[in-house]
Amino acid sequence: MKLAILGAAGSGKGQNTCRIAKHYNLHHVVVGDIVKAEIRNKTDVGKIMYAYTSIGKFVPSDIVMDVLASQLNSFPSDEGFIIDTAPLNMDQYHKLMQLVTLDAVISLEVTDYNVLRRRTLNRLICPVCRAVTSVAESPDNICKQCGATLEHRYDDNIETVNFRIAQYLRETVPVLDEFDKLGKLIRINADQSKENVFSEICQKIDKFFAEQKTKK
Repeated sequence: MKLAILGAAGSGKGQNTCRIAKHYNLHHVVVGDIVKAEIRNKTDVGKIMYAYTSIGKFVPSDIVMDVLASQLNSFPSDEGFIIDTAPLNMDQYHKLMQLVTLDAVISLEVTDYNVLRRRTLNRLICPVCRAVTSVAESPDNICKQCGATLEHRYDDNIETVNFRIAQYLRETVPVLDEFDKLGKLIRINADQSKENVFSEICQKIDKFFAEQKTKK
């Protein structure tokens, strides 16, 4: 099972990717975490990445695909994975298709972008275990999974959020259309509660792969 998950900022990609990986025993590839590690370590490539991410722009595709290829090549060929947040644009789409054949892409779809803005501005991230929560769920600012102090993402501000939403609509939606044409897109209603979203994801993944087996 080789999957990717896409959605606008605040649609729930991070938390659902973790749960999908655990539920289906998949490797969990978080492009954003790779980028953040480079930025945090202040590497040469990390400085370039920060110049883009600090204003909400996508990191250039060549850089993203290089780090992603290195990660994917480290996995045994017979083991599955899920990629969190790639490909984000058509350039990344074409480059990724040269690296790997994805079985399906999960699209987390939200109808009210004001909800995304609120979710993103209230989002908290654990720097240790990478759990994603919110100010409402963790008012004490302590991670319920490992006890670490939670943090806001450095780029979670209204200007950057608005930019990311516009960029998603302009650049990522055409990528979803391409996977839809290939019959590989699994659309999920992300307006629901967390549990309902994850339940729908599992139901649709199971149905998708059951139908694929029938076709063979």
